[in-house]
Amino acid sequence: MIELKKDFNPSSLPEWIEQLKKELKGDDFNKLLREDELEEIKYPTFSHAESNSITIETPGKFPYTRGSKTKNNDWNNGYLLKVTDEKTANSKALEILLKGCDSLFFDLQEKNEINWEILLNGIELQYIQTDFRLTTIAQFLSIQKHFQNNFPTTLKFSVDFLQLDHSEQLFNTLSEEMRSVQRPFCLIDGFSIQQTGATTWQEIAFMLATGHEYLVKLIEKGFTIDEAAACIHFSSGIGSTYFYEIAKIRALRKAWSLIIKNYNPIHACSYNCSITAIIGFMNKSLKDPHTNLLRQTTEAMSAIAAGIETIIVLPYDAESTNGTSILAERLALNISLILKEESYFEAVIDPLGGSYALEDLTEQIGGKSWSLFQKLESLGGISTEKTTDYLTSEIITKSEIRKNQIANSQKTLIGINKFINPLPEKNEFLIQSDYLGMSKIVFERDLIPVK
Repeated sequence: MIELKKDFNPSSLPEWIEQLKKELKGDDFNKLLREDELEEIKYPTFSHAESNSITIETPGKFPYTRGSKTKNNDWNNGYLLKVTDEKTANSKALEILLKGCDSLFFDLQEKNEINWEILLNGIELQYIQTDFRLTTIAQFLSIQKHFQNNFPTTLKFSVDFLQLDHSEQLFNTLSEEMRSVQRPFCLIDGFSIQQTGATTWQEIAFMLATGHEYLVKLIEKGFTIDEAAACIHFSSGIGSTYFYEIAKIRALRKAWSLIIKNYNPIHACSYNCSITAIIGFMNKSLKDPHTNLLRQTTEAMSAIAAGIETIIVLPYDAESTNGTSILAERLALNISLILKEESYFEAVIDPLGGSYALEDLTEQIGGKSWSLFQKLESLGGISTEKTTDYLTSEIITKSEIRKNQIANSQKTLIGINKFINPLPEKNEFLIQSDYLGMSKIVFERDLIPVK
């Protein structure tokens, strides 16, 4: 082993700062300090061992900031399919499986009558991860009948009980069925919160509050903490601020493990925070679509470097008047594959762990999210109207700041608010949905209409 350290004398923090001042050649030293108005975070653009107190952590060990993976950093390449016609959905599923997808997400929407034989024809569920997003009890009873209550071990369900009206019967039924097999079914939809314009720490606080609500309800149903934790999984939206997004995932895992610890689990796997990262639409362009490749790639890189379990890159035009194009779908699937098969992102666990700057961001984002989580708990928990009204108000405030930064060109988005495509594509976003009363943001549609 070549010990290069022996060839270089260590520099103290004062010496480091003095050298930086020389490099600035008289410019204001404060140029190297940053203050993020949106995230309310202050940080220097340089870092030194003497200005940081990093706790040495190990992947696979509490508090799981560095994740639970110990062999590699592998992940599943997911694809979201909205089921309106079973034959069409089946054909698309088989097609994308051949293109490298190994994790199918079926969004059943409001469809109660489902022909499972047609929908799942030819799909070898035992070799892939399959997730069914449920909205009604009829959907679960239907799939239960199809499998004769003998579900493949690779199958899980996703129900956002917080967003569904009159979901108590569905929660009770799934709780009774899933306790013995401990299959994930309680979805914490951080992605939708992120798409409304929430900060990193607002998204984490929402996920922690929702997750804790699920834990309490499941324990009240007779679940142990180990059984309850196994039934919860997270989705997280990934934004464009590279290091923030990595720090966000790491901070979420650490905070969730602290919550779990308070219930004294028996099994170490109960600390695991299973996360599906989703690349959405907020900062994407339909008028200048080729600008999306870099955005989607760097966002996927940050999620993977943070150690997520599954990634879904949504085609940038999936919610558009023209619908999903062949190119957009190919990019959505191939970005993840290229990062794995050609860039070897699966080879190194938590590659940025120990970086002074990243550890500092993780602590700052984690601290702010924990404070907000405690505030939400003090208001009665996420299921109370008082709490959701408070959180909604806070997120809307941040959302408006985010919009103004783009509208006033304080933040640059190539093809959207700067260097506009002189020959814009004829395509428009269709997204009109909201989450907990908050509209989801798409900058190009909402703020920068291109003629």
